[in-house]
Amino acid sequence: MPMPLIRIRLVFRQVIDASTARTDFEKAVLTDTYHEFRVQIQTYTADRPFTSWQQLRTAIPQSDPALPIRVGFAIGLYVSGLNGQIPGLTDVLGQPVVFTDYLFSLLDSDTTDPTRHRVALTYLTDTLIWLDTVGNTLLLSLPTGPGTEPATSHRYDTFMLDRHPSLSIVSYEKVPA
Repeated sequence: MPMPLIRIRLVFRQVIDASTARTDFEKAVLTDTYHEFRVQIQTYTADRPFTSWQQLRTAIPQSDPALPIRVGFAIGLYVSGLNGQIPGLTDVLGQPVVFTDYLFSLLDSDTTDPTRHRVALTYLTDTLIWLDTVGNTLLLSLPTGPGTEPATSHRYDTFMLDRHPSLSIVSYEKVPA
């Protein structure tokens, strides 16, 4: 009896703050989102003296998700410059893993202390075929057929991806073979 195919989508979360920003990309994301946070928080502080993201979210819950969305616009060109490659995530041969979408999160910030500024980018892959797990490594294949199934010959072009603390499966579907 043929084994069902398993379709998955992966996410990789990259947290960026003053202690982790090492690459030009990370430094630019941190600097520009902090600057944009300082601009956008002014919308809410005309009559109240908020300095931190936590103070604002507690006092005005409707500011979340509105403010992070506006802050996230500041990095659109930086993310486009990644050309779909997830920073810091490669397969076991060192080839980049590709993302099709991303989410921006504002984790913490304070207009009086730039070292408290902390953001996250969550990258989502396209649908992949999960063939097996070998030790701590996922054996995956890119879909090749008109749906998301690999070619019917049961021969797959594969790649292997080590499990990582910031990597997660966010979509899982069994497809009868």
